[in-house]
Amino acid sequence: MNRPAGLVVLLLVISAWALAPSRFEPPREDSPPKIAPNDNLYPAGTLEDGVLELELEVREGIWHLLGDDEPGAEILAFAEVGKQPQIPGPMIRVPLGTTVNITVTNPLDSTLVIHGLSARRVASLDSLIVPPGETRKARFTTDVEGTYFYWGTTTGAPIDDRPYEDSQLGGAFIVDPPGGGSPPDRVLVLGVWVDGVTEDGEPDFWREFLVINGRPWPHTERFTYDMGDSIRWRLINASFATHPMHLHGFYYRVDARGDVARDTIYWPQQQRMAVTERLTPGTTMSMVWSPNRPGGWIFHCHNSFHVITNPKLGPERDGRAERRPMLFLGTGGHDPNHHVVEGMGGLLLAMYIRPPEGWEPTEPKRRQLRLFVQSDSTDAEGRRQFAYVLQEGDLEPAPDSVRLPGSPIVTWKGEPTSVWVINRSTEATQVHWHGLEIESYFDGVVGIGGYPNRLTPAILPGDSFEMRITPPRAGSFMYHTHVNDLRQQSAGLYGAFVILEEGEAWEPERDRIILIGNSPVVGGPVLNGSKEPAPTELKAGETYRLRLLNITLGNGNLRVRLLLNGVPVLWRPVAKDGFDLPPAQQRLLPSEQTVSVGETFDFEYRPGEAGEMHIEVRSGGGRLFVDQLVRVVE
Repeated sequence: MNRPAGLVVLLLVISAWALAPSRFEPPREDSPPKIAPNDNLYPAGTLEDGVLELELEVREGIWHLLGDDEPGAEILAFAEVGKQPQIPGPMIRVPLGTTVNITVTNPLDSTLVIHGLSARRVASLDSLIVPPGETRKARFTTDVEGTYFYWGTTTGAPIDDRPYEDSQLGGAFIVDPPGGGSPPDRVLVLGVWVDGVTEDGEPDFWREFLVINGRPWPHTERFTYDMGDSIRWRLINASFATHPMHLHGFYYRVDARGDVARDTIYWPQQQRMAVTERLTPGTTMSMVWSPNRPGGWIFHCHNSFHVITNPKLGPERDGRAERRPMLFLGTGGHDPNHHVVEGMGGLLLAMYIRPPEGWEPTEPKRRQLRLFVQSDSTDAEGRRQFAYVLQEGDLEPAPDSVRLPGSPIVTWKGEPTSVWVINRSTEATQVHWHGLEIESYFDGVVGIGGYPNRLTPAILPGDSFEMRITPPRAGSFMYHTHVNDLRQQSAGLYGAFVILEEGEAWEPERDRIILIGNSPVVGGPVLNGSKEPAPTELKAGETYRLRLLNITLGNGNLRVRLLLNGVPVLWRPVAKDGFDLPPAQQRLLPSEQTVSVGETFDFEYRPGEAGEMHIEVRSGGGRLFVDQLVRVVE
């Protein structure tokens, strides 16, 4: 019962990569300059004989972040003197050993402090302080390769407390090997700007704009690659928020992690594979990946609040009163077959992977599973619970049965598998098979996934959709809605997906799923669907696999601890995002793990003598969300 998506407007994927031309009249001479997005394709300044000369200034300009023909906003941005201001600021990119001469002019009424314009092998980075109406110079020699950045503030605030007009004062600073011998890469700077305050004077996060290289989705740059390409990205989180960055369909290798002062380039035993990596404010990452399947794919922040539809500017400006009901109780107000393009925004990129000539997917005989999307009646406040219920044996689940979280799906490495998703609910939906190496059409991204003549459709009420996969590896994964995420996922549309080694028996007593999500009843976070989970038991001397999964809406710094007498025990990490860790990283560690949204971690644990333990789920700041009693018995 698949319904074809038709020629959905995803010319976006391969043909309509350019933004619409501006329909604005030329600016008046006395109007602020227009701020341009910066794709970080070209280095700023003049590099000659090993010396970079660069003149920067801060400008107040108009940022048309929602498109050239949409209303803009006044904000501060860096510019090369005599050129258009940019968000992010002009990219500094030089070889190792370059002498850097930078002049910064501050025409503002407040003091400008810039961090990051310095050598790195120093006890502490120098700050460049530029008083109002004055000019200052920074001179240094680049002394360490890596991914860095510079950032400014007009209030003296730290990088994790810049939500307003100076939030976009920052730019990439890349130091290449001598002679500029790095492989080709792209530099992606993440930014957040808040346009408004609450009645209490706090940032109004319902008026939050999230951008990659100066644009929010669907205005972000579109990439096109070939199967087998080696794709290298440098990510810089110059914002005040945490972003767990998730790649659909593929693993990426984390080659380096750093911040404004240091960049640790990993040697092979330190590298790890991931589908989601947490970037806290002011941190960087170098990643490499290579697509082996064609089609449309996305890369995005897995904090659900960071990929919702963008707020509006100008006369149609909206706020909490309009946005919250639409996102949590409504259906989004758009064609479900265009959901990702029309119903999402913020930190999201799309890319199209071109197949080689003559490419055809394989179609082996598959094990058949049926997964029902269920929903109950709407309560007085318009809320509704949703559920994924896997058919057991020959019996279909009752039409009104709901469970939280969804049924765990268990399959085996190398086994061709088909999951028919049957939508019994009253709303369109689609399922993203999070972390699975799957064909694009089945990845669950409506209007982006698939191919130009066969795009992934929404699963309409009463309709169904077949997902097909032959898992290439064993590990811990998840599945969840990718339509109206705030509404459907918070109401129960998520579950665990476990892939076992070929021939391995599924033993849920020894293989424990610790799935942390949201609940439509208590809000968030809950452990396996409960705020107060019942006590569980472990046997002393037995070896257990603990699978930690975070699919909350926005708890990017969630901490999970396994405690005995209030102290973490020792457990052994064995996998991240379903990918086995290198042997050198599989060593006993204290049982405390930060699990960001979209991440999974597998641990082996062998309890000793009998006693009582606790599984704690806390916020990054230490707030206790869930405490489950664990009894160890002989």
